Amino acid sequence: MSGSHDPYWRLAQEMARLRRSPADTVSARAAALRQVAAECGAELRTPEGGTLEALAQELMYCAEHPGGLAVYLEEFSRGHRKTTTWQAVQQLHRQLFPSDLMEPHHRRALHELLECSEQAPRLRALALRVLHESGAGPTAPEDWGPERGHDGRHSEVAALLAVFEDLPYGWEDEPHPLLVFVETVAVREDGPLRARLHAWSGRVAAQLGCRSPQRLAHLRAEVAARAGRPAAPYRLLVEITARTPVPDVYTVRSWVVPPGPDGARPYGDPVQLSSRAAMEEEVAGRYLSCVHALGELSAGMLVEFLLPRPLLWLPVDQIMARPPDSVARPIGADHTVLVRSRDRWAKPHWRPRLHARADLLTTAPDTAFESAAVRVVPYGERLRPVELLRQLRHDHEQLGWLFLEPPPYTGGLEGDAVNVLLEMGIPVIVAVREVGEHPEAERKTRKVLAGRLMELPERVRMLRGEVGPDAEAFSVLDLHRHISLVWDGRDGLEGADAALGHPSTGGGLP
Repeated sequence: MSGSHDPYWRLAQEMARLRRSPADTVSARAAALRQVAAECGAELRTPEGGTLEALAQELMYCAEHPGGLAVYLEEFSRGHRKTTTWQAVQQLHRQLFPSDLMEPHHRRALHELLECSEQAPRLRALALRVLHESGAGPTAPEDWGPERGHDGRHSEVAALLAVFEDLPYGWEDEPHPLLVFVETVAVREDGPLRARLHAWSGRVAAQLGCRSPQRLAHLRAEVAARAGRPAAPYRLLVEITARTPVPDVYTVRSWVVPPGPDGARPYGDPVQLSSRAAMEEEVAGRYLSCVHALGELSAGMLVEFLLPRPLLWLPVDQIMARPPDSVARPIGADHTVLVRSRDRWAKPHWRPRLHARADLLTTAPDTAFESAAVRVVPYGERLRPVELLRQLRHDHEQLGWLFLEPPPYTGGLEGDAVNVLLEMGIPVIVAVREVGEHPEAERKTRKVLAGRLMELPERVRMLRGEVGPDAEAFSVLDLHRHISLVWDGRDGLEGADAALGHPSTGGGLP
């Protein structure tokens, strides 16, 4: 049996490189054979001679019993497991005798999940795409042979799984194409099956190349972005403040907030700019840079502006971005742009009221924008802060406000009605900039924003991209250019305190 191509002979040669005395080698072989007999039900044998051929015969005998070869090597290596020589033995063992990609019960569970998937008619197409992108296997349907499922019948799913299991694979900390495929199917499913597929991949992720929850989460984000269905989008957070005595001097800071618990990380250095045009150019540059850096992960990215009260109605959604080799358009046309209150974020004692109302919003997801939960303030009406405070202290049903004229900032927060709304935890504030005096402003605004309040950010993004139910609203009022959306909730910035620090200024008039 000796020969350079015999796997047992090659493994025996590598094992012989261990610096062991002949007596120690015989003792280790005897202990390993006893362990194989005890764990794998093999007949108890004693070592036969000290030649490489005898050792190779032993290895072949152990391999005839499921798991026997691994048990033999585990016992034989005692006292030598940390040596570079034994690591070479382990590497050769993995190359010569690759283990099954999946345990039988994992394979059976995945087979059943895929067969009842809504994507079942498209599984082959999805698999071919994953295989093509990975460059790891057959990319043509004719390369797949017939295969039998766990119940003995011919199965397309079984044939598909066999292709993935036969792929050569050995990349460090890179997900196996099978794991990518399962996540690709899961992100296109709705309801319980998606959760069951995610649960399956969570159980096998470590042995398929994702050895940490963070790596698996990153894979899911990548796959969801490619499918255009980002489950947990990245966020670009931009803070703009202005020096109070010199309103046209702006300071810009920015952070990227990835999905998950990692928290915000600075994106670019703080800069001070001496004009509004320079500030908008800086913001547009950071936005385009972030989109380019994230690549596919920029799908569904939220762009959130952290603004102090004096700048709350700054038309940040209309800042023009000029992508290379494309058409210039406002930031808000491509990505959801939200405004967050810098004052509310900086006051932790305001958060309980915000959380209470935001929880009400999420536990009653069918609440409509046109319902009584959203109060409309007509053009020209001035709110009295004292009365507003008294009302909202006891009215916990109010979730949103629509202003047909953005309340101006007059230089002090003590008598500011919007500041009262922020303090009392109103999570949604919409303001119509510049055109609120039009007699049709309220009707058309409510018409284009009608629907579930929870889905308002997406509808506003569609509106800014000039997609909506009322074309006249664009031609007469240009509402897509004039909507500010202040949106806060439990998905806010509470965990980013350490990264963001405190504002250096209170802001100035725009």
